[in-house]
Amino acid sequence: MSKIFELYGYRLDCWNEAAENNLERVWCPFMNGECDGGGNRYSSAISVKKNAKLRAKIKGKDVIQTGICSLQIHENEQPWIVCPRRLLSLKNGNLSAYQSCVRKQLSEYAELDKTKAYKAWSEVKIKTEVSTDDDEMKSFDYTFDYVISATERKKIADIASLLSFSPGMVQKTAEKNGYTVAYRDAEYWIDDFPAAPFVIVEVMTSSTSGGNKEKRTQIAMACEDAILNGMEHNAPGINYRQVWARMVSQLIVKSQVALAWNGKTIWLVQDVLADYISKSTALVLPEYVSEKLDEVNILAVSYGDAIVNKTTDVIALKDTQLFSGAISSSGAGEKTKGFIDIVKVGATPPKTQLWKSLLNKKPLGNWKVE
Repeated sequence: MSKIFELYGYRLDCWNEAAENNLERVWCPFMNGECDGGGNRYSSAISVKKNAKLRAKIKGKDVIQTGICSLQIHENEQPWIVCPRRLLSLKNGNLSAYQSCVRKQLSEYAELDKTKAYKAWSEVKIKTEVSTDDDEMKSFDYTFDYVISATERKKIADIASLLSFSPGMVQKTAEKNGYTVAYRDAEYWIDDFPAAPFVIVEVMTSSTSGGNKEKRTQIAMACEDAILNGMEHNAPGINYRQVWARMVSQLIVKSQVALAWNGKTIWLVQDVLADYISKSTALVLPEYVSEKLDEVNILAVSYGDAIVNKTTDVIALKDTQLFSGAISSSGAGEKTKGFIDIVKVGATPPKTQLWKSLLNKKPLGNWKVE
């Protein structure tokens, strides 16, 4: 049965006083802030005021977000990370020491210059229509997890011309969003305007199954039971197909967009998800181990042997491996496949499997030819 491996950042199987103190604040050590459930679990929030036992542990809060960072499907196996904050969080600029290795790897592969200042933006949404070479309008509607870029000093007049905004609108928007606006040489400037090339970082973690209310495997129930009973709880499983569908629908598009902007997209995933990709698609990622970025880039992060060491209550992920390659098939050389093969089935099951499935399922009824 699936169990919660990390609760509000701390290992549940070696819970201690520090973990209990952290729980009282429902604090996320990876965000350096109060847990927000990963930013997408608001419907699974837990009411504290309705439960006296929870109120005894978590004081001063009426509602908390579910703090499940990872799930362990079977004992001694690698856990599955289910919260994106666990892999990487740049929220509010509060950088966690537990993610310093991941940030270092991203910086090195993206060839970020230590002598330059960089800024990061989260949840950057672009919804627009673009004209093709054939004058056909195509819609683009995507949100990028993180965009990282260097900054430069730029005249507001030049920015206004670039973006087709009025200078007043540029200045007002910049001041509202915390950019540094300065007046010098009879001109208004933004001293920290984002500068190309851009690095896009997409964080892809696993989804949980819906769970069973009677068995208390729904995510909020599992979190509540783990808070009160430790390892005596049941947890939801992993929804492999949903996480794969989310990733495959965006992998090539977001990689192509960054290339068009003369930048790069890096997908940050866990090693167990990378293994699943290799086993379920025509793309075998170990064949694309690399030391530099290409058109499509996947940086896999692993717990490694850290789960064996139960003296460490909060695990810093330090083991990484880069997989990179071209979008389409090169047609020559050792790597003849491209990452487009990631959308192809790894192997087609024989027709006998369909017969077995049909035999084991009651028909809906007869089909009438109209």
